[in-house]
Amino acid sequence: MTEESGEKNFDVKLISKRLSIAYSKSDAPSNVLWSLVILPYNERLKSWGLLIWIVLWTISGLLIVGSYRFVTNDNQQLFIIVFAFFWVYYEWKMINVFLWRKWGKEKIWMKDKHLYYETVLLKKRKLLKWRLEDINEIAVEPFNEKVFSDFISTSFWNKGKPRIRVNVLGKNYYLAYQISDEEAMAALKELKKGMYRYNKE
Repeated sequence: MTEESGEKNFDVKLISKRLSIAYSKSDAPSNVLWSLVILPYNERLKSWGLLIWIVLWTISGLLIVGSYRFVTNDNQQLFIIVFAFFWVYYEWKMINVFLWRKWGKEKIWMKDKHLYYETVLLKKRKLLKWRLEDINEIAVEPFNEKVFSDFISTSFWNKGKPRIRVNVLGKNYYLAYQISDEEAMAALKELKKGMYRYNKE
């Protein structure tokens, strides 16, 4: 399909700067394609701040861990070993958050009576697939800023809390990271509209 024909066959609706919907104009069930793309929250200044933090954290960690061979005191060696685990954990976590902010995204689409959910980070893709008839519920995951875990999930240095819950045969799956209440409600509305459109067949 060419870009021109794609533009003719699909309508694109922006929910926000981060969320967009594309859906087929055709009423033929075999041609129906509905998709939602969610981009990560990103700010240039904060991205630079996170990158600088990672660089400084890497340098400081290498210096401390590298000093292990020069330390003879058992307590100091134990401290460096414990610090090394702590350092590696946050190094890995912050690098993943930075990469997600820069090059990650979520995709949700419906095709052939299935709901697909894919996370994309550079060349790494993770895909989940559920039959529409097996989905018991799709709902907005509640958010309470008075709960510490919810409050900290709004930080730029955190991938964030997923705001949409999909229950498939009694098992919950979570998606739509760090979106607002308004975005979550709008995305849920579009998801239900898409499912209704498929179920008309």
